[in-house]
Amino acid sequence: MSERKYAHYIATGLGKHPPVPAQEWALARQKEMGNYAEIAIASIINDAVVPGSFFMMGGWILGLKGTKPVITDFPHAHDYDEILGFTGSNVSNLEELGGEIEFWLEDEQYILTKSCLIFIPRGMKHGPLSVRRFERPWFAYTAALNGAYARSWEEDPAVSLGDQPAEGR
Repeated sequence: MSERKYAHYIATGLGKHPPVPAQEWALARQKEMGNYAEIAIASIINDAVVPGSFFMMGGWILGLKGTKPVITDFPHAHDYDEILGFTGSNVSNLEELGGEIEFWLEDEQYILTKSCLIFIPRGMKHGPLSVRRFERPWFAYTAALNGAYARSWEEDPAVSLGDQPAEGR
């Protein structure tokens, strides 16, 4: 049987997502402290998975452990436009998020309780992103017209966690 000509455009599985060292350290630190969000990455596509593709990733926020709020992303910026999205899982009311997210765009705080998409222009500082209340799972996703996820600026997450900043993180 001959191979299908467009099968390489379909990405299944988790794909390849380069680590963000400071972010990984901070999320592991929160977990050590018993204060974290249960996150299950569902899918990733980028130029490493499908050459020529832009970046998109999605996953489920399944629950919270410990005290709230739980930080799931720290202040940063990109050299490309980005879209973040959050969609609730109540099929009777998909507008309802099923929780509460605190999200910052530059110096403005937003409290999100409804399913939404957020456009973030290139260079705009955004974050932290904190889960303040959780009632039921929701799907979170991000897309960028860039072949790979990268940060052009990132605050040391230790500051947000009350730890001392560390070199090489």
